[in-house]
Amino acid sequence: MATATAFAVTQRLKLEPSPISRTRVSDAFSPVCRCASKAANIEFSLRRADDLRIAVRIGSSEVTLAEGAFARGDVHVRWDGRDASGEIVPDGIYYPLVHLQHAGRTIDLPNPIRVDTIKPTIKFTSLTPRAFRPGTEKLKVTYTISEQAHALLFVDGRRRVFTYSTRRRGRLQWHGKVHGRVIRPGRHKLKLVAEDLAGNRSAPTPVVFVRARR
Repeated sequence: MATATAFAVTQRLKLEPSPISRTRVSDAFSPVCRCASKAANIEFSLRRADDLRIAVRIGSSEVTLAEGAFARGDVHVRWDGRDASGEIVPDGIYYPLVHLQHAGRTIDLPNPIRVDTIKPTIKFTSLTPRAFRPGTEKLKVTYTISEQAHALLFVDGRRRVFTYSTRRRGRLQWHGKVHGRVIRPGRHKLKLVAEDLAGNRSAPTPVVFVRARR
């Protein structure tokens, strides 16, 4: 009889719509970076008001991010990558979950969170031409990165290019213009920085020089 009752409850739960929808969870973040992605966002929509405990599973334990009564609608909490004792967790994959008291359910959110505190590395593989005419010629830079990451080109200490692609081998181009105006003739300092998907930034490459011609 007990087995039949448990089976009936399980079947009913399968047929009912989930009390949580529109889940949005950060894929990766770095709790040690000085960046917008230094904490993970956990968002979802609650179908009915309930008493919730929102947590992240860390091994055999959990760290509670929020607990209390939540109204129907959107819920947004953040995790700073720390465990219950306040220590930063090791790099790895962690799983958010929601305990619903009135619904009598615990829901594991389908989106795992990756904690990544390791900085990427980047290096120039080619730079042509070393002397170019801004506005009419393009400066072409190829590079390699130790992991999937964006490449940032800095010219004279200011960021001029940010790649939207995250390839480990890539190429970027710069027309030698700043706010629509060509840069002054003469030597200019270039360096590359990589920013990975968690927000960690590499150390800059050694400076290389190019010459802007009239």
